Amino acid sequence: MRLGLLLGFDPSLDALVDLARAGEAAGMAAMYPAEAQRSAVVAAAAVIAATERITVGTYVVNAYARDPWLTGITARDLDELSGGRFVLGVGTGNRHMNEWYMGADTATPVRKLRDYVTIVRQVVAARAGEPVRFEGPDHRIRWRATFEPARPALPVWLSASGPRMVRLAGEVADGVAVGIMSSTTFLRDVVMPNAREGAVAVGRDPEALAFPMGALVSVNDDEEIARETVRHKICGLYHPVPHPYYDSQLRQLGFGEFADRATELMPAGRTREAMALVPDEVIDTMTITGTPAQCAARVRSYEGLADEIVILRVEQPGEPTGIAAFDPVFALTAEVAGT
Repeated sequence: MRLGLLLGFDPSLDALVDLARAGEAAGMAAMYPAEAQRSAVVAAAAVIAATERITVGTYVVNAYARDPWLTGITARDLDELSGGRFVLGVGTGNRHMNEWYMGADTATPVRKLRDYVTIVRQVVAARAGEPVRFEGPDHRIRWRATFEPARPALPVWLSASGPRMVRLAGEVADGVAVGIMSSTTFLRDVVMPNAREGAVAVGRDPEALAFPMGALVSVNDDEEIARETVRHKICGLYHPVPHPYYDSQLRQLGFGEFADRATELMPAGRTREAMALVPDEVIDTMTITGTPAQCAARVRSYEGLADEIVILRVEQPGEPTGIAAFDPVFALTAEVAGT
């Protein structure tokens, strides 16, 4: 099982780069800056320059903030800079943040992303002199590549949670970038068949799709502390408003009652009440939580389903500062690898 690390929440770019180097030295397979508190592409360029072997990707860039042509040529540059180690993850972003930060109209995300990913995949693969032409309801392009790409095509993943976006990922993308809070059941019974049906419907090979998965990972020698901290993190997905994708995943898996209560309690600042309501089943099936041995067993349960797990580390009380706080994650990487 490949393990990667979600970056982009670090106090400085220097800290982000140091963490990426430490992760590579510890045997992690990949580093993925998120587009949240930092620009994912700037962070990716910094990580590429600081590493030698690992995959570097975006998980994910915001399609509402970036034109598909610019996204495509940026991906080409990052792939060249990395020597063919780059993966482009793209998604709609959090619609609340899109509206608050950019005033973006998010009314037709599936239609927009159909055009968007189609254009990006053409741009990243275009040979020198090859024209790229596309006319759609949301995006259009008339462009000609002036030089060869670093490789025939780099992987383009579409972030998806809801059934329509998951199916679209199967139709137009190289992989489905699944968000945090995904159980093995959600992957096996919901995401994978839906995406593969989308691929088959347009004549693509369903077995060629990749299924990377983000995950909340709470590692602590004390199991109860690990569980308490992940409860807090789960509830944080509902503040200041519910995160639309993770709220959707919880509801799709039958946890609508908790989602309703968290939607009521968290915006009101009633965190402790909400934490008391987090179902144990959510922790046990939708996160990777517990002692190092328990977390390693949970990681292995995704083998044959997720192609790799992108770790969003859950901070632990009393942990050391800096890179030392990631030592449990690096130890988990070694244990999963059997070293």
